[in-house]
Amino acid sequence: MNLKITSLFALILTVFVMGSCSDYYKMVKENSKATPEEKKVAALEYYEKEDYVRAVTLLEQIIPFYKLTSEGAGLYFKYCMANYKLGDYYLSGYYFKRFIRQYPTSKNTEEALFLSSLCSVENSPQFSLDQTETYNALDQLQIFIDQYPNSSRIDTCNNIMDDLRAKLELKQFEYAQLYYQTENYKSAVVALEQTLVKYPESNYKEDIYYLLVKSNFELAINSVPTKKLERLNNTIKSYRNFVAAFPESSKLGELSSIKKQTDKAISDIEGNN
Repeated sequence: MNLKITSLFALILTVFVMGSCSDYYKMVKENSKATPEEKKVAALEYYEKEDYVRAVTLLEQIIPFYKLTSEGAGLYFKYCMANYKLGDYYLSGYYFKRFIRQYPTSKNTEEALFLSSLCSVENSPQFSLDQTETYNALDQLQIFIDQYPNSSRIDTCNNIMDDLRAKLELKQFEYAQLYYQTENYKSAVVALEQTLVKYPESNYKEDIYYLLVKSNFELAINSVPTKKLERLNNTIKSYRNFVAAFPESSKLGELSSIKKQTDKAISDIEGNN
C-alpha cells in the first residue's frame, strides 16, 4: 500500500514539474502570448522559490516594460540580486552599478553599492595570483564607507578590508621571500625593506628582519671588494635592528653566529687596509 502511495505521489510531482516547465518555456519563447504582467508574476514567484535562473530570464524580458514605472526599481534590484545569488559576481557587480546610476534615490541604493563591493571582494583571487581585483575591492569598499559613513555595514566593510590588506601583505612578503630563496640577495634586501615601509606593523615582521640579516650577509660575502665593507656594515645594522625588535627571539642564536662571522670579516678588511 505504501509503495502505491509513494508511486502515486511521484507521478503527481512529475506531472506538476513537467507542467511548470511547460508553462515556463511557453512564457520565455519569442512568440509567447504571455503579457509582461503575467511574466512579472511568474518571475517573482520563481525568485521567491529561489529558482534564480528562471527568474533572471523572465525579469530580463520584462524590465524594459517597467523601467519608467513605480515598479521599475524593485524589479531591476531583484534582477541584480538573482544574478548575485547565482554567483555570477562579475555580471551582478556590473548590474548593481547600473542600478545605482538608474535609480540613485531608491531605498535599495545603499544595499546595491554594498553588494557591488562584495562582488569585487568575491572576485579577489588567492594571494599568489595577480591582485588587481583585490585593489579594486578595497577601492569599492572605501567608496561605500565614504558615501554611507553612518551605515550599519561599516564594521563589516572594515573587517573585510583588513582581510584584503592581509592578503596583499602576504603577497608582498612572499614576493620578497622568493628573492631570498632564489639567492637574489640584492633584490631580496630591497623587497624586504619595501615590505617594512608599506607594512610597518606587519604580521611577518620578525621573519622580515631575520631575512634582512641573512640577505645582507649573503650579499656582503659574495660582493666585490669595493662594496664588501659597506654591505658587511649593513649586515650589522640589520642584526641590531632585529635584536632591538625581538630580543627574546629563538632565531637569535643563528643570527649571533652570523654577526660573529661579519665582525671577523670587517676586522680582516680593516686589518688589511
